[in-house]
Amino acid sequence: MKKLIIPIGILIMGTAKSQLTSTENYVYSKTYLSDPTLANVKTSETVQYFDGLGRPKQIVNVKASPLGKDVVIPIKYDQFGRQVQEYLPVPQAGTLNGAITPDPLSNVSSTPYGSEKIYSEKILENSPLDRIQQQIQVGTAWSTKPVQFGYDANADGEVKKYTATFNYTTFTSQLTLSGSYGVGQLYKNTVTDEDGNSTIEFKNGQGQVVLVRKIISATESANTYYVYNDYNQLAFVIPPKASVEADPNAVLNDLCYQYKYDGRNRLVEKKLPGKGWEYMVYDKQDRLIMTQDAVMGALKQWLFTKYDQFGRPAYTGLYTSTQVYGTAGRAAEQVSADAKGSNNVTRSSTVGFTNSGVG
Repeated sequence: MKKLIIPIGILIMGTAKSQLTSTENYVYSKTYLSDPTLANVKTSETVQYFDGLGRPKQIVNVKASPLGKDVVIPIKYDQFGRQVQEYLPVPQAGTLNGAITPDPLSNVSSTPYGSEKIYSEKILENSPLDRIQQQIQVGTAWSTKPVQFGYDANADGEVKKYTATFNYTTFTSQLTLSGSYGVGQLYKNTVTDEDGNSTIEFKNGQGQVVLVRKIISATESANTYYVYNDYNQLAFVIPPKASVEADPNAVLNDLCYQYKYDGRNRLVEKKLPGKGWEYMVYDKQDRLIMTQDAVMGALKQWLFTKYDQFGRPAYTGLYTSTQVYGTAGRAAEQVSADAKGSNNVTRSSTVGFTNSGVG
């Protein structure tokens, strides 16, 4: 028994990599870039070090520079344990063969970075929410041009209130303008980019975006409204040109986006501005199997996709239906698809697949 144990122990010791350190927590990874059985094998080695709380504190890319020197990414935290600075990889003066670098930033001035600011930073508010107030990009030139974030609530009359109701019997949506939101009913988040351009996003209590407002000037803005139906599904998107209309229904088909869903929350009909309606049919596994646009609808054609039992597309093609283009025709094709059961195809011993049929 001892004769068996000793050779095994020698084998394990011979194949294991020597320990980098006994005082640091780390994960060592090695990726082979060429055949490991050949001479002069190419590899990529990375060591990630962790502090006592299990947080990453340094990433060492071993001999990753063109001259075979280490490239290190330092990771730092503030007094509250937040990572507010993110550093670029820093080439080192030499290599420690994966060991942790005591001061990876000491070599910055001799790297191509020179005196540039080599980290981005986030300025967070002094609250448990840790919301970002400013974000400053890498580079000295961006130090005085932060992205600024503001958090507020809407004012009375600041946002129009659109409602959408859906009738499953007639399979139609109704868009209505119902005045405006009262004060404090919406979250108002403002982002101002490095060039001073502001975008304001309004969200309801469910986290749904109701309005995105692009500030063009002190007196002009571009508003895009998002309208949800009774089932919290996105039903309409009203772009800026349509949002200035007193009644958006007057330009609904030409300028707005419209969406309809079935009882299983699947998108089955959609209309893009200036286009005809597009229809979609699904199988019982909720996979999209048929689509039709207005041009195909005039020919009663559908683009179909067949899947294997693993959900992978097996083949696609055109299918000519007997159903008319429209909601009724789509509903009839959906009934036919539901009758197909699992609707999988299997590869046969001959060329091709056995097909369970479409339509």
